[in-house]
Amino acid sequence: MRVLILTSSFGGGHNSVAKAIKRALEENYSMSVKIEDPYLLMNPKLNNLNARFYVYMMKYFPRIYGLFYNSTYDMEKDNILNFLLSLPGIGKLKELLEEEKPDAVVAVYPTYAGMLKILRRSGFSVPKAFVVITDFVAHVQWLHDGVDVYFVPSREVEFHIHRKGVVCGRVEVTGIPINPEFDMFREEKRDTLLISAGMFGMTPSVIEICEAVEEVVPGDIRTVLLCGTDKRLCQKVKGKFRGIEAIEGVLTHEEMARYMGRSILLISKAGGITTSEALSAETPLLIYKPLPGQEYYNTLYLLKNEAGMVANNSEELRRVLRAFLRERSLRETLLENIKRLRKPHSSLSVARGIYDALRRGG
Repeated sequence: MRVLILTSSFGGGHNSVAKAIKRALEENYSMSVKIEDPYLLMNPKLNNLNARFYVYMMKYFPRIYGLFYNSTYDMEKDNILNFLLSLPGIGKLKELLEEEKPDAVVAVYPTYAGMLKILRRSGFSVPKAFVVITDFVAHVQWLHDGVDVYFVPSREVEFHIHRKGVVCGRVEVTGIPINPEFDMFREEKRDTLLISAGMFGMTPSVIEICEAVEEVVPGDIRTVLLCGTDKRLCQKVKGKFRGIEAIEGVLTHEEMARYMGRSILLISKAGGITTSEALSAETPLLIYKPLPGQEYYNTLYLLKNEAGMVANNSEELRRVLRAFLRERSLRETLLENIKRLRKPHSSLSVARGIYDALRRGG
């Protein structure tokens, strides 16, 4: 069986989800899987420009993005915005489907569900369509009739899809697909506090976190900052904070899983993938200055379930860190709820759902 996974470079997490699903399908069901980004194929230069613009907006003008996200979040699913956002790239998607002739197409980015709906209504033969929602919230852009199976991260998202009247084959609560290493490398004895720069970039937020950690966290706890590809940030932290180990470079999922598995706490942004990985690794997550939009809702999901913490400024960060380190009952409550929410086999669950649907043929 042939499967085509549709991804996007916007935000980075979609590619991670696509690769996790591909791995699960190939290793467990011996399927032929291909990952494609129709936007990238359509116009690589424009796609790169749009991806960089997205990062720029999230770094410097997050409130504008949040305003757009919140004002459109609860619109009716059949709206002009969904239609217009589904038009760019639809020709390239049609070409891909004609060339690849997959038995199934899996969308891990919202607008592809709309494209598939438009193609199907135009009379084009669309294979079985699956949509994997990659945050703990379902913005209206994800919601389109005609999807065979929605794979969602939580019961709350499942309820929202039904509430909006989406006509689909079924909805399966699987969690957000991640790699199994985040479950495999959990350690009982943990000695590290982990900071992931992620979308913080060179903004003052990283420095604020490092200042708070150096002031509050005792010296017997190892502190590691993952800087990604930001060489300047890495050098700045190394020069200013002797007690913080700054690591530059993109980690493999196994390396990241090992860091999480030995950490008592992760301070990070609240991307859907990072949140799911932390839950799977049973690593409490402290979210600093959550970004508007989907990250705000991911944070809300953790807070409602008492499975994470948030700090909106440097003083709050110090208070939360002190409470976490001092109060054993807080750590135990967090861990208990994390264990209740975690879905470490999410990618396998999605792969099994795709396989079962194809085998049934209905």
